[in-house]
Amino acid sequence: MSTKCFTYILLNALLFISCSSDNDTPIDDKDVTDSVLIEINKLRTTGCKCGADEMPPVPALVSNSILTKTAINYAHDMNVRNFFSHISPEGTSPIQRAAAFYYTGKYVGEVIARNYNTPFEVVMGWKNSEDHCKAIMSNTYLEMGAAKSGNIWVANLGQ
Repeated sequence: MSTKCFTYILLNALLFISCSSDNDTPIDDKDVTDSVLIEINKLRTTGCKCGADEMPPVPALVSNSILTKTAINYAHDMNVRNFFSHISPEGTSPIQRAAAFYYTGKYVGEVIARNYNTPFEVVMGWKNSEDHCKAIMSNTYLEMGAAKSGNIWVANLGQ
């Protein structure tokens, strides 16, 4: 093989390896929708107690790619800019952030958490917070997307 041919193959290989797709997310940012969905749906299909209120079983949620993108973006934003709130420093709400990604559902809710290690732990944390528990148990919501960035977890619920 000639040196020119070898150089061409090597450059193409390096170019291929170094390119990333538009769908790649930074290493700290993870789509955790499937694993969080499993844990939330265990609660939704059996019912649970949120504070003093018994919550009856409700239909399982399904994954939504737009809500997942919204969750990834917001978890990353909170992690990088070191804030923790349902309202961004610019004043945007969960429904406004979802609309920016062209989510067309009527309702958007959000649960956030930090300093949990696993999807099971974060969902149990939400279950033990009355307001978060009622959100994940609401029959208003039919779909969900979830993400983790650093120690920040976000699940966006929608219909």
